[in-house]
Amino acid sequence: MVAQQAATIELSDKQRKILEKLDKGTHTPLHLKTRAHIILNAADGMNNKQIARHNNLNRNQVKKWRNRWDHLAEAVAQVETERPHALKATIHDTLSDEQRSGKPRFFTDEQVAEILTLSCQSPKDKDLPYSHWTPGKLARQAEKEGIVESISTRSVSRFLKIGGSQTPPK
Repeated sequence: MVAQQAATIELSDKQRKILEKLDKGTHTPLHLKTRAHIILNAADGMNNKQIARHNNLNRNQVKKWRNRWDHLAEAVAQVETERPHALKATIHDTLSDEQRSGKPRFFTDEQVAEILTLSCQSPKDKDLPYSHWTPGKLARQAEKEGIVESISTRSVSRFLKIGGSQTPPK
Protein backbone atom coordinates (compact mmCIF):
# COMPACT_ATOMS: atom_id res chain seq x y z
CA MET A 1 0.00 0.00 0.00
CA VAL A 2 1.38 3.39 -1.06
CA ALA A 3 1.01 6.30 1.35
CA GLN A 4 -0.95 9.18 -0.12
CA GLN A 5 1.01 12.41 -0.47
CA ALA A 6 -0.39 15.24 1.67
CA ALA A 7 -1.55 18.32 -0.19
CA THR A 8 1.10 20.99 -0.65
CA ILE A 9 0.05 24.24 0.96
CA GLU A 10 1.26 27.54 -0.47
CA LEU A 11 0.31 30.84 1.09
CA SER A 12 0.53 34.40 -0.15
CA ASP A 13 2.10 36.97 2.15
CA LYS A 14 -1.35 38.37 3.03
CA GLN A 15 -2.76 34.92 3.78
CA ARG A 16 0.24 34.09 5.97
CA LYS A 17 -0.10 37.37 7.91
CA ILE A 18 -3.79 36.74 8.58
CA LEU A 19 -3.13 33.14 9.66
CA GLU A 20 -0.27 34.27 11.92
CA LYS A 21 -2.54 36.84 13.55
CA LEU A 22 -5.10 34.11 14.20
CA ASP A 23 -2.40 31.78 15.51
CA LYS A 24 -0.93 34.38 17.88
CA GLY A 25 -4.14 36.21 18.80
CA THR A 26 -4.94 36.37 22.49
CA HIS A 27 -8.68 36.61 21.83
CA THR A 28 -8.82 34.11 18.96
CA PRO A 29 -10.99 31.06 19.76
CA LEU A 30 -8.81 28.00 20.37
CA HIS A 31 -10.24 26.01 17.47
CA LEU A 32 -9.29 28.79 15.02
CA LYS A 33 -5.80 29.14 16.53
CA THR A 34 -5.24 25.39 16.16
CA ARG A 35 -6.45 25.31 12.56
CA ALA A 36 -4.39 28.35 11.58
CA HIS A 37 -1.35 26.71 13.16
CA ILE A 38 -1.97 23.52 11.17
CA ILE A 39 -2.08 25.47 7.90
CA LEU A 40 1.03 27.48 8.78
CA ASN A 41 2.93 24.28 9.66
CA ALA A 42 1.80 22.66 6.42
CA ALA A 43 2.91 25.70 4.42
CA ASP A 44 6.30 25.45 6.16
CA GLY A 45 6.69 21.95 4.73
CA MET A 46 5.75 19.76 7.68
CA ASN A 47 3.89 16.54 6.94
CA ASN A 48 0.67 15.57 8.72
CA LYS A 49 2.41 13.22 11.16
CA GLN A 50 4.91 15.93 12.16
CA ILE A 51 2.17 18.53 12.55
CA ALA A 52 0.08 16.14 14.66
CA ARG A 53 3.02 15.27 16.91
CA HIS A 54 4.22 18.88 17.17
CA ASN A 55 0.75 20.16 18.15
CA ASN A 56 -0.45 17.14 20.14
CA LEU A 57 -3.29 16.51 17.69
CA ASN A 58 -4.83 13.52 15.97
CA ARG A 59 -3.41 12.99 12.47
CA ASN A 60 -6.95 12.77 11.02
CA GLN A 61 -7.68 16.22 12.44
CA VAL A 62 -4.59 17.62 10.72
CA LYS A 63 -5.49 15.85 7.48
CA LYS A 64 -9.04 17.23 7.58
CA TRP A 65 -7.98 20.88 7.90
CA ARG A 66 -5.07 20.57 5.48
CA ASN A 67 -7.42 19.05 2.88
CA ARG A 68 -10.10 21.66 3.59
CA TRP A 69 -7.57 24.45 2.99
CA ASP A 70 -6.28 22.74 -0.16
CA HIS A 71 -9.82 22.31 -1.46
CA LEU A 72 -10.67 26.00 -0.88
CA ALA A 73 -7.25 27.52 -1.65
CA GLU A 74 -8.25 28.57 -5.15
CA ALA A 75 -11.39 30.33 -3.88
CA VAL A 76 -9.36 32.05 -1.12
CA ALA A 77 -6.82 33.23 -3.73
CA GLN A 78 -9.63 34.52 -5.93
CA VAL A 79 -11.10 36.52 -3.03
CA GLU A 80 -7.65 37.93 -2.32
CA THR A 81 -7.38 39.12 -5.94
CA GLU A 82 -10.92 40.35 -6.51
CA ARG A 83 -12.01 41.49 -3.04
CA PRO A 84 -8.94 41.87 -0.79
CA HIS A 85 -11.01 43.50 1.96
CA ALA A 86 -12.93 40.21 2.34
CA LEU A 87 -9.84 37.99 2.66
CA LYS A 88 -9.80 37.89 6.46
CA ALA A 89 -13.47 36.87 6.63
CA THR A 90 -12.95 34.25 3.92
CA ILE A 91 -10.04 32.70 5.80
CA HIS A 92 -12.07 32.75 9.00
CA ASP A 93 -14.95 30.98 7.19
CA THR A 94 -12.55 28.44 5.68
CA LEU A 95 -11.25 27.52 9.14
CA SER A 96 -14.69 27.46 10.76
CA ASP A 97 -16.91 24.44 11.23
CA GLU A 98 -19.49 23.78 8.54
CA GLN A 99 -23.14 24.39 9.37
CA ARG A 100 -24.88 21.39 10.87
CA SER A 101 -28.54 20.68 10.56
CA GLY A 102 -29.01 20.23 14.30
CA LYS A 103 -31.93 18.66 16.05
CA PRO A 104 -35.25 19.04 14.23
CA ARG A 105 -37.81 21.41 15.72
CA PHE A 106 -40.21 19.67 18.04
CA PHE A 107 -42.93 22.34 18.36
CA THR A 108 -44.65 24.11 15.49
CA ASP A 109 -44.78 27.89 15.26
CA GLU A 110 -48.52 27.66 15.91
CA GLN A 111 -48.01 25.73 19.15
CA VAL A 112 -45.42 28.24 20.36
CA ALA A 113 -47.76 31.13 19.45
CA GLU A 114 -50.62 29.49 21.37
CA ILE A 115 -48.41 29.05 24.44
CA LEU A 116 -47.35 32.70 24.24
CA THR A 117 -50.98 33.76 23.82
CA LEU A 118 -51.88 31.67 26.86
CA SER A 119 -49.10 33.38 28.83
CA CYS A 120 -50.70 36.77 28.10
CA GLN A 121 -53.99 35.70 29.65
CA SER A 122 -54.66 35.86 33.36
CA PRO A 123 -54.86 32.49 35.11
CA LYS A 124 -57.98 33.83 36.85
CA ASP A 125 -59.69 33.97 33.42
CA LYS A 126 -59.23 30.20 33.34
CA ASP A 127 -60.68 29.86 36.85
CA LEU A 128 -57.28 28.93 38.22
CA PRO A 129 -56.38 29.79 41.83
CA TYR A 130 -53.21 31.77 41.14
CA SER A 131 -52.47 35.33 40.07
CA HIS A 132 -49.69 34.76 37.54
CA TRP A 133 -48.14 32.11 35.35
CA THR A 134 -44.95 30.28 36.12
CA PRO A 135 -43.32 28.32 33.30
CA GLY A 136 -44.31 25.06 35.02
CA LYS A 137 -47.96 26.07 35.41
CA LEU A 138 -48.01 27.33 31.83
CA ALA A 139 -46.59 24.02 30.58
CA ARG A 140 -49.24 22.00 32.46
CA GLN A 141 -52.03 24.29 31.20
CA ALA A 142 -50.81 23.99 27.59
CA GLU A 143 -50.95 20.20 27.95
CA LYS A 144 -54.39 20.36 29.60
CA GLU A 145 -55.76 22.54 26.78
CA GLY A 146 -54.32 20.21 24.14
CA ILE A 147 -51.95 22.79 22.67
CA VAL A 148 -49.16 20.22 23.02
CA GLU A 149 -49.13 16.59 24.05
CA SER A 150 -46.28 17.27 26.46
CA ILE A 151 -43.78 20.07 27.09
CA SER A 152 -41.06 20.72 29.62
CA THR A 153 -40.94 23.71 31.91
CA ARG A 154 -37.56 24.52 30.34
CA SER A 155 -39.04 24.69 26.83
CA VAL A 156 -41.75 27.07 28.00
CA SER A 157 -39.12 29.21 29.74
CA ARG A 158 -37.06 29.34 26.55
CA PHE A 159 -40.07 30.39 24.45
CA LEU A 160 -40.93 33.14 26.91
CA LYS A 161 -37.34 34.35 27.09
CA ILE A 162 -36.74 34.57 23.34
CA GLY A 163 -40.19 35.70 22.37
CA GLY A 164 -41.35 32.53 20.68
CA SER A 165 -38.42 32.02 18.33
CA GLN A 166 -37.20 28.45 18.60
CA THR A 167 -33.63 29.53 17.87
CA PRO A 168 -31.92 32.11 20.07
CA PRO A 169 -30.73 35.31 18.36
CA LYS A 170 -27.02 35.47 17.52
